[in-house]
Amino acid sequence: MRVRKVLSLMVMGLFIISAFALDLGAKELKIANTDDISTFDPGFMNSGERELTIMRCIFNGLAKYKEGSWEVVPDLAESWTVSEDNLEVTFKLRKGVNFQKGYGEMTAEDVKFSYERLIAADSTASEKRSWKQLDHVEIIDTYTVKLVFKEPKADLFTSVLPNNSSMVISKKAFQEMGQEKFAFNPIGTGPYELAVWEPKKRIQLKAFKKFWGKAPKIDTITFLPITEETTCEIALRTGELNVSRVTPLNIPRFKKDSKFSVSLSPDMRIYWLGMTMNKPPFDKLKVRQALRYALDVDKIIEAAYYGVADRATTILPPGVPGRYEDAPVYKQDFKKAKQLLKEAGLTDGFTMSLNGPSFEPQRIMAEVIKADAAKVGINVDIQLKEQAAANSIANKGEAHAYFTSYTCTVDPAYVMQWFVPGTGWNPSQWDNQTYVNLLAEGGKELKQDKRTGYYIDAQKEMDKDCWAIWLTHGFKVWVAGESVDMGKIYPNGMLAPWTMSFK
Repeated sequence: MRVRKVLSLMVMGLFIISAFALDLGAKELKIANTDDISTFDPGFMNSGERELTIMRCIFNGLAKYKEGSWEVVPDLAESWTVSEDNLEVTFKLRKGVNFQKGYGEMTAEDVKFSYERLIAADSTASEKRSWKQLDHVEIIDTYTVKLVFKEPKADLFTSVLPNNSSMVISKKAFQEMGQEKFAFNPIGTGPYELAVWEPKKRIQLKAFKKFWGKAPKIDTITFLPITEETTCEIALRTGELNVSRVTPLNIPRFKKDSKFSVSLSPDMRIYWLGMTMNKPPFDKLKVRQALRYALDVDKIIEAAYYGVADRATTILPPGVPGRYEDAPVYKQDFKKAKQLLKEAGLTDGFTMSLNGPSFEPQRIMAEVIKADAAKVGINVDIQLKEQAAANSIANKGEAHAYFTSYTCTVDPAYVMQWFVPGTGWNPSQWDNQTYVNLLAEGGKELKQDKRTGYYIDAQKEMDKDCWAIWLTHGFKVWVAGESVDMGKIYPNGMLAPWTMSFK
């Protein structure tokens, strides 16, 4: 049955790839994406995994991470000055920066519009919280803009400005189209502009001929939404993909093959198994703790990632300031799990639904979890779906438990902010006022040692309430055909396609 299933997947994969290959020129760079995007609008990004790299091709912000590093350097801004009280930051903008598709020059008016639309009272932007300390934006002149804050913003340069939340859009284009249309017809100032978007088939970008910076060496880049890594591997070997991820099991094979180059990096994500706190029986702390003791996380990670990924013990990846280095490492303990269930009044166990994306690692992890949980009387009903549907179910709190992962940055505030009530990205429906207060203090504290303490204490609140079983920070692998130079790759393994070239 296993062989028959693999052959079936291969046939399906070849059919899908052939369909994707239609109308693609030989000089295109074809990159595998985990799934289709849900928006091109940087203020409404739903997935750093699926959307951020594409957005970085289309848009610029005031500052950016220098390609291949976490060094923050000017982008649309040439320079900036910060007031003594850290409440005003004034930016001098580059002159002669054009928007794509004939929408004219980028000015301070566009910067003001791009940021103030996110903090408007009626805004539903996913990045609204990233700018919560922003009071307003002042236009000094055509090429000078001032950000005015209600309180100091400690993560402004480490996390907010270099990421999607600061990307500048065309005010004229947005007002012409409206939010819904702009979301799939983006207008930015980046090295590439959107040429074609065929939902679930391809996203094709063309080099923007009036780009203000260094012109990219590749004229056309196509992102193909391919969920199955086995399908990606077939496409790599047939040349119908140029750059792709591969299964953890086959990384060594690609490393040994001279026809390919491999980039393997520790990722800066957090993958976890979450429990929905307002959905019985996970509204009881002892039930959540029981599931934590029922599972062998090391075994789960080994099964899904073949030893490539390391176990996570807290939300922040190694190297991020404020990481809870002494976080407890929970070991499997069936006796303790059963005792906790008994104390919670569930001696006979219960049935729980487990939601998540239908990727191979999640399928493997779900089966291991199901087997372990059964040993303490918990019956796991696995309900894996395509990623957008899985995210929606998780964020609405509709499943008992869920798999998900969030992008982290070099600043702790970025990923930790989503677990404040009302963000829309708090899938466990967690509500802890102590946590909220700690994040508020950390967000405005400019002294690093004090700021670190706030975030460590906040992680202790996460551990105490036990709504998450941290799994891994993951890894990022890219395999490219021999004709491709993958350019400068960020330390977390994210691509910078505008630096790529054909050899």
